[in-house]
Amino acid sequence: MATLTDDELGRIKREVLDNVLGLGAAPYISIKSVYDLIRDNVSSSSVSATTSTTSVTAAGPTTLTLASATGYVAPQRVQVDVDQSREVVTVNAVSGSTIAVHLAKTHSGTYRVEVESPLTIVRGLLSDLTYLETLDRGAWTSLGLKRVDEVEWFGAADGGDLADRIAHHRDRIRGELARACGISWVLSQGRSLANGGGSYEVY
Repeated sequence: MATLTDDELGRIKREVLDNVLGLGAAPYISIKSVYDLIRDNVSSSSVSATTSTTSVTAAGPTTLTLASATGYVAPQRVQVDVDQSREVVTVNAVSGSTIAVHLAKTHSGTYRVEVESPLTIVRGLLSDLTYLETLDRGAWTSLGLKRVDEVEWFGAADGGDLADRIAHHRDRIRGELARACGISWVLSQGRSLANGGGSYEVY
């Protein structure tokens, strides 16, 4: 079974507002061996991931041909594709090397299909956060003053609250990630420190 990589653990630490130093690099401040537990226990399904090349051009009931359907049974939940193209659906039936599912998105080329697991859930949340970070950069470059004689920022009707909405959504996904990994307390501590509160654990 696959587990999280060190790079993904570093990203988790960043998203829950923790430092991204390796555990051995920060021996005196907030040592958290919980990340070792996350790496060892956020794992993939025992069913091997596979791929499909079935072209899906419209949403609805679809039969996907898999490179290997070994271990796939109804009513498993499977993740189809990756990043912003991904979706999680229920396997309605398996026949030979095909699975019957109901898709909401289109898919093309060769894309990944795997049984939903703690690993796909956490990686999906990390993917969402990466996407929101990209949107956030674009939102800030488009911000500006609406009037000069009196300071007036663009309002919701003008799209001026886009950065705020992205930040709110990103904060919500961070909370989901922290809960999925069992480290909500780390995120709470990070938020407290970011707001000028909290304390360090010094050894």
